[in-house]
Amino acid sequence: MFCYSHTMRGALLAVLLAVPAAAARDGQSWDWRQSQTPHFVINHQTSWLPAGFTMGSEKVHSRLRMDLGMFSPWMAKDKINLYIYSDQESFLAGEFAPPAWSNGLAIYDRKAVAMPTMKDPRKMLSVMAHEATHLLFDSYWREARRQPPSWINEGLAMLEEAESPDRPETSMWYQQMTMVEPRKFPDLEAFFEITPTKDLHDDQAAVGEWYIQAYSVTHFLLRKHSRLQFKSLCAALRDGKPVADALWLTYRYKKISDLDKKWRAWLADPSHKRRVAALAGDSRKGMDDAVVGKTGLKSTSFKSFTTGFAKPKTPVSE
Repeated sequence: MFCYSHTMRGALLAVLLAVPAAAARDGQSWDWRQSQTPHFVINHQTSWLPAGFTMGSEKVHSRLRMDLGMFSPWMAKDKINLYIYSDQESFLAGEFAPPAWSNGLAIYDRKAVAMPTMKDPRKMLSVMAHEATHLLFDSYWREARRQPPSWINEGLAMLEEAESPDRPETSMWYQQMTMVEPRKFPDLEAFFEITPTKDLHDDQAAVGEWYIQAYSVTHFLLRKHSRLQFKSLCAALRDGKPVADALWLTYRYKKISDLDKKWRAWLADPSHKRRVAALAGDSRKGMDDAVVGKTGLKSTSFKSFTTGFAKPKTPVSE
């Protein structure tokens, strides 16, 4: 894990604790304020940001840079803009005009994420990590004027919601994954062909299982293999290669069914349930309730599970 020296930590803390200045920048009205961290410009409607949010944002950035710096090298020098609205009502009525079900948006032409203030700063950081992942990952695909496959785009965004790669059990998606029998998931060959907005939006159970499967498969490909293999897989898919060909070139799985077998064997490992049980035994400390409830998945449509497909009405760069 990356550690700051005492000098760097003191300097960073000084920046993060700086009093936010009132701002009328980029067309904002005077009720907005602006705080700066080493990697974010945080525009916020409230006088103060929630306790721990600025420091938490920098931790999120360090984590994202490990996985996404290879896709978006600009994140090392360019700051991400955050627009933090005072509440959900203000967010929905704001300039980005998000749909009513949204709790966050990635605005690509501004290198920005917009979201409302929430009661739990951990939930805010989870949503921010999810949306920033879309922002960073999609920018790689937009360079080639292509869109990433739904499963890997959403799977990666959900993967980055966990507080660290070493503690995946803090993600609700990991917790949900342990509650589904591996045999219940569709074969990967069929799964890779599904476009949830077109194929599943009226089937609540199928939508929920698709999201858990997208998280699980992406987790397996990234966390249980090398980052270089994952990057090469994305490069092959971006070049237009079929999934089967891309898997052979980068992971040496001869057939999709070979990946399917390995993934299900990993999924059936009892250590997953033990990790979640240990976390639950610690009064569910660190568990993320930001996304979905218990298995049964109470959401009513595909839209309720994702913000990644929300398109703001401001121009989006292609």
